[in-house]
Amino acid sequence: MTNTCIKSTPDKAEYINQMFNMIAPKYDLLNLLMTFGMHYKWKEDAIKLGLKEFQSPKNALDVCTGTGDLAILLKKYSPETEVTCIDNSKNMIELAEKKFNNLKLKNISLITKDFEASTFKQESFNFISIGFGLRNLINKEKSTERIFNLLNKNGVFVCIDLGYPTNKFWQSIYFTYFFNTIPKLGEVIAKNKDAYTYLPNSLKTWLKQEELKSLLLKTGFKKCYFKNIFGGIVAIHIAVK
Repeated sequence: MTNTCIKSTPDKAEYINQMFNMIAPKYDLLNLLMTFGMHYKWKEDAIKLGLKEFQSPKNALDVCTGTGDLAILLKKYSPETEVTCIDNSKNMIELAEKKFNNLKLKNISLITKDFEASTFKQESFNFISIGFGLRNLINKEKSTERIFNLLNKNGVFVCIDLGYPTNKFWQSIYFTYFFNTIPKLGEVIAKNKDAYTYLPNSLKTWLKQEELKSLLLKTGFKKCYFKNIFGGIVAIHIAVK
């Protein structure tokens, strides 16, 4: 696995799946180190913003669930919500399951499957979340359309992902850290420099905040806005059907 800037093809899906399976044991630790411990608060803000638009959703879907942070936070603030988690990485799903069991969470299920190949019925969910995953899906346009179709009327989509700082000085500091320090952290902690070189490289083809907002509105959402975090290095998008 040496190609860290690959095109959006089925090969990319397999590459990313293998990559996450390999880094899964150190994934949470690296997230903690890379964000100086702030990533969980960012995810918490995302869930809270989503729940302001739709309180106590009956059914929720967490896409690209990883080790389950967003699902855990959703259950924390909306305990009665039935949450379905889907991720293509078997190793990530296993770690999420351990977390859920340790917390004794109820009404939460896990599916090991590629979201883009999923067969959920249309209008099955009131709330859909995705954390740092939309960027990794093969076809972002089809995926956002799929998410839109899976939501009930007035349902909410919550997306937290990498962003682009608007301040040029802050952007230069961020890019230096992101493209130089992160791969070294991945090499030392996860013993996988490739995976943490892919991460910053994925930003090169990712949508800027306004572009993602435009895509979601074009998809059919009646309302969409975003909140920049830490100067725009991360952004939360909220879209309402």
